[in-house]
Amino acid sequence: MKKIVYIFAWFFSFIFVVGFLFKILQLPYSFIMLYLGGTSAGLICFPLLFFYKWKEGKLTEKRFLMQWIFGLAAVIFFVISTWLRFSSDFYANIVMVMTFVFLAFAFLPLLFYNMYKQSLKEV
Repeated sequence: MKKIVYIFAWFFSFIFVVGFLFKILQLPYSFIMLYLGGTSAGLICFPLLFFYKWKEGKLTEKRFLMQWIFGLAAVIFFVISTWLRFSSDFYANIVMVMTFVFLAFAFLPLLFYNMYKQSLKEV
């Protein structure tokens, strides 16, 4: 089951990236690929990956758990802001700013701190 989730996460992330490329090149079906890929990866696959990591006991340390929670929150906010942007809603900008706040001030500092701590353990 875990391998299936990894394959689907890769597949939907790939669809999202190709949809983004199509959007830049102004090719048809870009909206459908962006919407399908982002929604499926962000709201189904990544939370399932978080669940499997938590279930396996790999998130026992609080810093790893918080890193995953803030990362998932950023992904979910990004998906919501994408939905709002497609519907030309004013709140899309506010939600996108929240996405970057979660990334810049929560997820990335925790990620690099955890990588630093992991490198100290390996030496």
